[in-house]
Amino acid sequence: MPETKFSHNYFEIIEKYKNLHVNGTKKLSASQTFVGYSLVKWVSKIKEIIISTKSRTIIDYGCGKAFLYNNKISIRNHPYKNLQDFWKLEDVFLYDPAVEKYSKQPKKKADGIICTDVIEHIPEEDVPIFIDKIFKLANKFVFLVIATIPATKYFDDGRNIHLCLKTEKEWGDIFVRFRKIYPNINQYIYFNDNS
Repeated sequence: MPETKFSHNYFEIIEKYKNLHVNGTKKLSASQTFVGYSLVKWVSKIKEIIISTKSRTIIDYGCGKAFLYNNKISIRNHPYKNLQDFWKLEDVFLYDPAVEKYSKQPKKKADGIICTDVIEHIPEEDVPIFIDKIFKLANKFVFLVIATIPATKYFDDGRNIHLCLKTEKEWGDIFVRFRKIYPNINQYIYFNDNS
């Protein structure tokens, strides 16, 4: 897939997400908005993948406020310094263009790329470019969770924040194409219908 640029709409949406991160939503304060909790139910599955692929480095592409990476956590009654400690990784790079602290694009590849509940937030015309950027950063695997139903949050203009809703089959068709482009990258694609 040739290198192309995101649309003007993509950058307008990023500005809307920056605003939500700083000001919150009608129902949630800023500190409760896009904290990174959607990752919680996947941490053990991701650890299995990390072990099976012998991965040492991860990029969380769309990490939100990265709560699990910055706080002590407990999994199965065992305490860990943070998620990186639980996964026993050498390095975790956190990226989210709407969070100032994590807004620097990754410059180098990692063994695995994690992107949970992010792709559906991207304007539809930018989704192929966004997915391609994720695959280009991966040495071994991509782990993606995609919501297939509307979110409970809205932009100030009334639009649902899930801008690109597709069925599991439609997403599957997209990722078949990426499997042909990146045959050496393992794909772990899951769907979330309880946003």
